[in-house]
Amino acid sequence: MSSERRNRRFSKKTPKNNEKMGETTSKPRRSRGVRGHNVVADPRKPGESPKNHQGNRKGRGREGGAGWIWGFHAANAALSNPKRTIHDIYVTENTGERLNIPGKPPFPKIALPSEIDRLLPRGASHQGVALRCAPLEWPDISDIAHEAPDNGLIIVLDQITDPHNVGAMLRLASAFGADALVLQDRHAPPLSGALAKVATGCLETVPVCQVTNIGNTLKDLAKMGWFITGLAGETDIELADAVKGPGKQVIVMGAEGPGLRPRVRECCDQLARIPMHSYLHGAKALPGQAESLNVATAAAIALYEVRRKDK
Repeated sequence: MSSERRNRRFSKKTPKNNEKMGETTSKPRRSRGVRGHNVVADPRKPGESPKNHQGNRKGRGREGGAGWIWGFHAANAALSNPKRTIHDIYVTENTGERLNIPGKPPFPKIALPSEIDRLLPRGASHQGVALRCAPLEWPDISDIAHEAPDNGLIIVLDQITDPHNVGAMLRLASAFGADALVLQDRHAPPLSGALAKVATGCLETVPVCQVTNIGNTLKDLAKMGWFITGLAGETDIELADAVKGPGKQVIVMGAEGPGLRPRVRECCDQLARIPMHSYLHGAKALPGQAESLNVATAAAIALYEVRRKDK
């Protein structure tokens, strides 16, 4: 097709809907997603996050804003914590009768289990209660380290991101009297939701300090007189021997699989391993079938060894 014929073909097109060339009688179309200046948005409650096109709160579960806490023990501990700011309380009628709900705002909203289900991530076992709360604010790790007793204990988690593992760590920290749990702010699960459920209330009592750089934090703790032990499998020092000395102890745990990162290793005073027992097959010693332990299980053994020397 020649260029002259093509141009003549396009010039024959006429506007639709009785439009005249250069003007239109219909309302101009607006680009999709653009809001007109005279459009009024739906009102939101104070503190309520904007919603996306699916009706879900943007960034739900991320630290820095309100997060959800569910489960009877986690919610009851949060309700009993005077340091916790609570925005909304949703309970079923039966569960509400068993909770320690303060007699001040916000007052609980009675809801059906299915209504609470719709507020939370799919599969959340809420046991008839859900709270929308602000994150807790704890002192800086340097302040906690300065005020800790002579047998102080701090747990540092190097890029452990599973909320179930971190929740279990909080329970261990509470059980063994740790002064703080330290996480990296960029690689940590939200301090709410599934983590709070697993922690069964210990999130309200154990200081959780999020830091920018784990290595620098370990160096600062070392300058303050803390002795730092990192758990690793490829060392000859056994854990019981590593932590038997007096003084303030820091236990550093790495993620399952990759373990401690190189710089974090360098910032530890020593690396220690949990001895894995072998068994006899005839006259030959063979290693056990378990090559490694879950990080929470390993932490439990480490904290027990630290506290055993205090007796």
